[in-house]
Amino acid sequence: MAKKRIHVEVGKYKLELSNLDKVLYPEGEILKAQVIEYYLTLAPTILRHIKGRPLSLVRYPDGIYGEQFFQKNRPDWTPDWIDYIRLGKERKKEYIVAREEATLVWLANLACLEIHQIHSFSEYADKPDYIVYDLDPPEGKDDFEEVKSLAFSLKEELEQLDYHVFVKTTGGKGLHLITPLEVNYSFDECFDTAKKIAEAFIRKHKNTTLHLNKEARKGRVLIDIFRNKSSQTIVSPYSLRGRAGAPVSAPITWEQLQDIQGAQELTIALVKDMVLNDGDPWEDIRSWAVPLHTDTQRRSVYKNLPQNPKHKSPEQLAEYEQKRDFGKTPEPYVPEDDGRGNRFVIQRHHASHLHYDLRLEQDGVLKSWAVPRGMPPVPGVKRLAVQTEDHPLEYLSFEAEIPKGQYGGGMMWIYAAGRYEITKEKKNGFYFRLSGPQINAEYRMHLMKNKEWLLERVDKPQQNFLEMEVQPMVAEALKKPPKGNYRYEVKWDGIRVMITLNEGKMIIRSRNMNDITAQFPELNIPEEAFRVNNGVFDGEIVCLDPQGRADFRKVIKRLMTKKQMEIDYQVRKSPAYCYLFDVPYLDGRSLVNDPWIRRREWLKDSFRKNTPYRFSEDIEDGQALFEAAKTMGIEGIMAKDPLGKYYPGKRSTAWYKVKVKNTVDAFVIGYTKGEGDRERYFGSLHLVELEGDQLAYRGRVGTGFTDKLLAELKDYFDSLEVIEKPISEKVSEESVWFRPVPCEIEYTSLTKDRHYRDAVFKRLREDL
Repeated sequence: MAKKRIHVEVGKYKLELSNLDKVLYPEGEILKAQVIEYYLTLAPTILRHIKGRPLSLVRYPDGIYGEQFFQKNRPDWTPDWIDYIRLGKERKKEYIVAREEATLVWLANLACLEIHQIHSFSEYADKPDYIVYDLDPPEGKDDFEEVKSLAFSLKEELEQLDYHVFVKTTGGKGLHLITPLEVNYSFDECFDTAKKIAEAFIRKHKNTTLHLNKEARKGRVLIDIFRNKSSQTIVSPYSLRGRAGAPVSAPITWEQLQDIQGAQELTIALVKDMVLNDGDPWEDIRSWAVPLHTDTQRRSVYKNLPQNPKHKSPEQLAEYEQKRDFGKTPEPYVPEDDGRGNRFVIQRHHASHLHYDLRLEQDGVLKSWAVPRGMPPVPGVKRLAVQTEDHPLEYLSFEAEIPKGQYGGGMMWIYAAGRYEITKEKKNGFYFRLSGPQINAEYRMHLMKNKEWLLERVDKPQQNFLEMEVQPMVAEALKKPPKGNYRYEVKWDGIRVMITLNEGKMIIRSRNMNDITAQFPELNIPEEAFRVNNGVFDGEIVCLDPQGRADFRKVIKRLMTKKQMEIDYQVRKSPAYCYLFDVPYLDGRSLVNDPWIRRREWLKDSFRKNTPYRFSEDIEDGQALFEAAKTMGIEGIMAKDPLGKYYPGKRSTAWYKVKVKNTVDAFVIGYTKGEGDRERYFGSLHLVELEGDQLAYRGRVGTGFTDKLLAELKDYFDSLEVIEKPISEKVSEESVWFRPVPCEIEYTSLTKDRHYRDAVFKRLREDL
C-alpha cells in the first residue's frame, strides 16, 4: 500500500508529510497528525526555550510500543535549511539546532516525540545558561508527594542563595528544578556548584541521595546533578514523552505544583489548552539569570556596578546634558559611577506626542531609540526607530513626569525592563532578544539612513491578543461595598464590550464575542479617538437619557438594529458612548499581569478627549458612591483591587459588583399559556440559572411586564423553535418550551426549593 503523503508550507519552507493517520499513542488513539499539530501550535512557546540550542532526538516511527531511536547526529536526509552545530570529541556529532516552526514540524513528521536539549546555546556551546536539579523517585516507589515536598525544600535552599527557581514536570516520574544563570561559566564550574548545593541539601534530607546506581539509592529520592555535565541533556520544556497517555514535560508555576498528583498528569491536550489560555509560566525565565553564588567578584559587580575605563560618559552624554536643565527636572543627572551589563528598558513617554523609548545598555550608557508607534506586536509590522542621544544608566529605573518646557517634557513610565542579548550581528544592523517579566520577544534592527532605523519583530507570539477573541474578566457579586483597599466605579447599565484596535482597524465585540462594530459607527473612529496603534480595551457601551443616566432599552435597540438606514437614524436619535475601564493589552505587550492601577494610568493616556469614548472614573469612598447610585437610580457600583491582575474570561475577587437591587442573569426556557388579559400573550416565564455547567430550575416570573413588552416578548418567543421539555421538574401548567434565552431578573431571596421569591422580570439580555 502506498504511503499517504501531503505537501504543506510552514513559514517559507515546503514540507512533505506522510502517514498522518498513524497511531503513535494507542491508549488515546493519538495520531501523528495530532503530534504535528501540537508542535506547530505551540511552536512560538517551544522555540522561546530551545531556539539556538543543540538538540538530541528520540524517534518512535512505529508508535511508543515500537522500536525507538535516540540520536544526537542529524539524519542524512535532513534538509539544508535546518541549522546544525558540530560538538563532541573532534566535533564529529552534528546536532540539529531548531530556529523556525518548520523545523519542529519536520521533526514531528519523523515521529520525533521527544526533544532533548543541551544546556547551552550554539553561540556559547561551552557555557550553560542554567543549572538543573533532576528529582527522581526510586524504583518501585512512585511517591510524587515526597518528590514535591523535596522540590519545595530545595527551592527554599536555592532562593537563600539568590537564585530564582523554575519547575517543570519531566513527563516521567519526577521534576526538574531550573536556576537560570548568566552565560559566563564553564560546565565544570556549574557542575561543581550544583554538587556543593546538592551535598549540603542531602545532609539535611536523609531521604535523598546523589547515587545514580539504583541499588545504592536504597529507596531514596535521587537529586541528579550529573545532567549538568557537558555531554548531558534534559527533556526540553513542552516536549512530549514516549509514554502512555502522551504526557508532556510541562513548565508549571509553584502554585500549580501543589495541585498536581503525578509527573505524567499533564498531557498533550491539557498542556496545549493551558498555554493557549494562560500563557507560558516560564516566559520570563531568561530575565532572571544571575551569577553563580560562588562567584563573589561577579556578585559584587551585580549588586554594585563599578567604574569601567571603557565607559564614555563625558563624550557620549554631552548632548544629553545640553538639552536639559537639571535644576528644573527630576531626570537623573549623569552619575560619577557608570555600569556595565546587558539590561534594557522600554519607556512609554508622553511628551509632545506619545511614543516609546527603547534603551539598550552598552559600555556604561544606554543606547536609545525613539519608537513613535511602539514596539511591533507581530512579524511583518515595521516601525521607525529614531536613534537619540545616549542616556545614563539611571534611566533603567527612571519613571516620573518631566516638567513642561523641559526637553521631553511629559510623563515617562517604565513599560518593560529586563535583559537583552544580541542574537545576530549584520552589516547594517543586528538581531536582539528582550527577556523580562513584561516582554519576551526577538527583534531585528536595520539602519536605513542617518539615525533612522527599521525595527521589526522576528518571532511569532504564542498569544496574539490582536487576533484573539479576548474574553472579558468577570466580577464576583456582593450585597454591600467591601471595605479595605479598593477603588470604586459606577456600574454602567449598558452592553459590555471588548474593543480590539489593530494598526488602525477596530473590532467591537459583545460579551458573547459577536462582532457589533457595524451597529455603532460613531465608535468606529480609531485614529480620531486613540493615541495608540494597538490595544484591547474593556468597556461598556451606553445610551443616555436626558438626565445623563444609562438607558438600557435604548442601547439594546441600537444593538438589535441591523439595517443601515435605521442605524444612521439611531446614531442621530440615540448616540452611543463607550466608558472604558480596563486595557488587558497595549502596544506590543500583554498587561494582564500588571496591577489595575498601572493599567488604568495607561488606559487614560491612550485615548483622546472630546470623542464618544470616556474614562470610567473611580473614587475612594465606596459607600458614598453606593448611596449616590441608589439616589440616582443607577444599577450599582464596582469595587476593584488596585493591585489586581486582569483574568480574561474568569471570575475573580479582584473585582466585585454591588448592585442596588438583588438581580441575577438567568435564562427563559419557556412560558405558560396566558389567561384573561394575557390570553393573547403568556402567563409567566419559566426560569433557569447556570450552576457550573448545568441549568438549575428557578421557578417562574409573572410580573414586570407592560402590554408593549408582553407583545414584543410573545412575538420573539414565537419565532423560536419549540422543543421538548428541557427540565425534569414537574410543571402543572401547560407550557411552551424553547432554547435558553438570557434575561435579567430581580428577586428578594431564594425559597427552600431554590426558586426566586418575588421575582420581577427586568429585561432580556441579548448582549449575553
